[in-house]
Amino acid sequence: MTDAPLDLKISVQIPDDYVDALESYFYECDPNPWVLIQKTAADPYYLSGYFNQEQECTQAIDALKKNFPGLDLTFDKEKLIATEWQNAYKQYVKPWNDRLLHWIPLWAKDDYSVPEGGIPVYVDAGMAFGTGCHETTQLCASRLLDFYLSNPPKDSITMVDAGCGSGILALSARALGFQSIRGFDNDPDAIQVCHDLLKHNPTLSPIDFSVDDLISGLPEDSIDFLMANIQTNILIPFAEPIIKSLHPSAHLILSGILTKELETLKLHYLETFNHLRPNSTIHIDSREKGEWSDLKIEIIACESKKII
Repeated sequence: MTDAPLDLKISVQIPDDYVDALESYFYECDPNPWVLIQKTAADPYYLSGYFNQEQECTQAIDALKKNFPGLDLTFDKEKLIATEWQNAYKQYVKPWNDRLLHWIPLWAKDDYSVPEGGIPVYVDAGMAFGTGCHETTQLCASRLLDFYLSNPPKDSITMVDAGCGSGILALSARALGFQSIRGFDNDPDAIQVCHDLLKHNPTLSPIDFSVDDLISGLPEDSIDFLMANIQTNILIPFAEPIIKSLHPSAHLILSGILTKELETLKLHYLETFNHLRPNSTIHIDSREKGEWSDLKIEIIACESKKII
C-alpha cells in the first residue's frame, strides 16, 4: 500500500444536448476542475471533475446543479493517488501545429519530432490556465501566424496578449521573432505560470508578463497587434479601453466568443469604433472553430470612414 495522499475523481455520462452549454459554463470557470471527454465520435460524453477535498467537490456539484437543474448529476466517485490526479488531464492534451508553429506539451517533448523549418513552443499549464488546445487559443494563434506571414517589421511591432492565462500566445509571438511583446493577466498565479513556461522554452528571450487588468494593462495609443482571448461578457464592457489602446493603424484579434454571441459583439465594437474613430477604415473578418468564433478588426488610418 502507498502512503501517498488520495484525491477524488467524479464522473457522469452527459446527454449530447448539454455539451455546448457545459463547455460555455466551464470556459468561464477559473480555475476549472472539470473535463468533458468523448473518446471517439461514436462514444457518449462524460463529465469528470478532479478535486483534492470533499468540500471543493460538493461546492462544485452544487454550482452545477444550480446552473443545470434538469441535468442528472449522479456521479461515480473514485479515489486517485495525488500524482494521478495532477496528471489526469495529460491524456487529453496532444501536440498540435498550425503551419510552422508546433505546440508541444512538456511530457511529449522527447517523443515529438519537430519537422525541418518548424518552430516549437513547449507548454504545460495544467487544467487551470489553458493548455493551448482550446479552440479560442487556436483561432488567435492562426491570426498571429497570418500576420507573421504578411512580413511585418518584427522589431518594431508592439504586441500584447491581454488576459494571457498561461502566456501561450505571447510565447508564440516571441518564437516567431517579434521583439516588443507584453502579456498580462489579473491573476498572479497565471503570471507565475507564464514565467515557468518561459523557463521551459530557453531559446526564447524574456517577455514582459505582468499582473494587470484591461485598464492598467492597456495604455492609450500604444499597441500595433492586440490579442484578447477573453469571454464576450468581458470584451463588451471593456470595448472602449481596448480600442483606445490601439495605434491609428493596428490589428485587433478578439476570441473567447461563442458563435451565437458573435453578431452582438461585432455590432458593439462597430458602434464603439464609430464613436471613437469615425474617420478610420475598418476591415472586419471572423472565423469559426467548433462552437467558437474570433473577430479580427484591422484599422487603417484614413480621412473618410469605411467598413470593409
